Amino acid sequence: MEKLMVSDYRKIAKERLKGQWGINAGFIFLSSLLGMAIGQVTSVVNNGSVKSVMSFLISTFVLFAFSYAIYYVGLFVVRGGRADLAQLFVVFQGRYYLPILIINIIYLIVQYVLGFVIFIPLILQGGLAFYFSFVVGAGSIDYFSLGQLASAGFVLLFLITLILFLFVTSIIGGLFRFAAYLRFDYPELSATDCIKKAWDLIKDRWGQYILLELSFIGWYALGALLFVIPLFWAVAYSNAATAAFYDQALKEKLETKETMA
Repeated sequence: MEKLMVSDYRKIAKERLKGQWGINAGFIFLSSLLGMAIGQVTSVVNNGSVKSVMSFLISTFVLFAFSYAIYYVGLFVVRGGRADLAQLFVVFQGRYYLPILIINIIYLIVQYVLGFVIFIPLILQGGLAFYFSFVVGAGSIDYFSLGQLASAGFVLLFLITLILFLFVTSIIGGLFRFAAYLRFDYPELSATDCIKKAWDLIKDRWGQYILLELSFIGWYALGALLFVIPLFWAVAYSNAATAAFYDQALKEKLETKETMA
């Protein structure tokens, strides 16, 4: 099978999105909107600690499903399907929910551990409160001393660390996205089997995967400059291209097994 280049995955994504750019972007917009609406449930709680716990539980057990539904739609579209807004709730189906939840929880644990390691320089200066409020608290720095933010050196260190954290977790996230794709394709696999097989698929393709992800930075920057709305089209484009990358990796793996057999 002919090896594809990063540009080929982008081309496949554009071809599959023809005639349905709007519905794919709308799907991502509704996913974000619904996620924010459900997340607002915690706004009625005045107790800070209870509110944080509720926010964490809602994010962990409910909101994650909408992110993985986006992955499902991307794969569905790449394989010739047409996005349907009803697919927004696909992960809540019995055959998907628990395994995808386990995959996501494992990803969160890995993310927290990586975050702790990456943020060690900041932890040494800002304390554990900074780490837990930012990484575990989904970006909130309410508990962080504003006095420390006045330090130019600390701000620079923070920005460098943040970029590194986002980059590393985004790349590692590819492994767990592949695991979710595998669960969609093979419902009989357990969550841990999906992660193991995802590693087998992506381990020799990290370089190309990173290049593919980096190739969309310009699209995201443009979307942000154009008042955010175009970002939904950029995410739809990136989502389809990543799904095409997985689909090709799976085809190559299956072809290799058939050849060896």
